[in-house]
Amino acid sequence: MRRIIFSELQKWAVRFAEGIVVITSLIVLSAICLQIILRYVFRQPLLGLEEIALMVVLWLWFFGMASASEKGFHISGGMPVARQSIQNILKVAYPFISFIVSLVFCYLAYNYCQFVLKEDIRSVALRIPWIYCVLGVFLGLALNTAYLIRETVVKLRVFRQAGQGESK
Repeated sequence: MRRIIFSELQKWAVRFAEGIVVITSLIVLSAICLQIILRYVFRQPLLGLEEIALMVVLWLWFFGMASASEKGFHISGGMPVARQSIQNILKVAYPFISFIVSLVFCYLAYNYCQFVLKEDIRSVALRIPWIYCVLGVFLGLALNTAYLIRETVVKLRVFRQAGQGESK
């Protein structure tokens, strides 16, 4: 039962992250195209359009990073090592180190979210609350951290099974 709930939650998280990536990509593309048309065709750029694009692109970057981690497209390291036992250790070490780094950045993003809320920081031109931007960074990092936990556990299980297979 617990596995079914976790599986459904994982599917929902993947769909959510991919949806955010698609939507934010379309928004950024539209904002850039609109600004180009307004600036070079009509000679009247729209105030704050770059600011909106910047806020949205942060959501795109961090949810894109989480989607890449979920699919296994993130950096995995590729040191040429001849011994299989060392290769197996590195297969566990890479996602674990990535998880630790992601966890630290997630913690820092959480603290920054609290700071932004407390100080009521707003964007320069349009005075949009900055929490809308920073929240995307935190949520993307939290999702990435969850994916890296899962990958580390899976690689650790494979490592244990490989170790048990060698001892037999």
